[in-house]
Amino acid sequence: MPTVYRLAKRRYPIYDGSGAALEGARWNSPGRSLIYASEHYATAILEKLVHAGRTQLPGAHHAAGIHIPDDLPAEHFDPGAVPGWETEESATARAYGDGWHAAGRTAVLIVPSLPGQPVERNFVINPSHPDAVRIRVGPSFEVVWDGRLFSPPATHL
Repeated sequence: MPTVYRLAKRRYPIYDGSGAALEGARWNSPGRSLIYASEHYATAILEKLVHAGRTQLPGAHHAAGIHIPDDLPAEHFDPGAVPGWETEESATARAYGDGWHAAGRTAVLIVPSLPGQPVERNFVINPSHPDAVRIRVGPSFEVVWDGRLFSPPATHL
């Protein structure tokens, strides 16, 4: 059973897609409730950093492991087949994710992690898919931010 990781501000539930539904994200337009998780805890931290910036600590967050059954069907996105998925505010990536969601193809879409490419992956979960009831969320734990990640940027030698 793969375990993926999700971080959220402490005031929000871990397994909740309302933020993605309100704002949209790389793989969905506003109005679609999806849950974004990362293959590794460190990748989840990295994903949060690219959105939070490096000027100050992001504040209180918690995280949890999300357990996906091995036999749960998942769609694997092929980045080579969809040019432009990695661009800023990619309409291509959103259209792909919206199509996956609207068709209800699977409960999980596995996509590349932009800051972790070409190795790391993210898991986009559709909590309203019938198979999503098989996904289990572990207990949450506090995220401990390492202040060194937020120091002034290094200068080039």
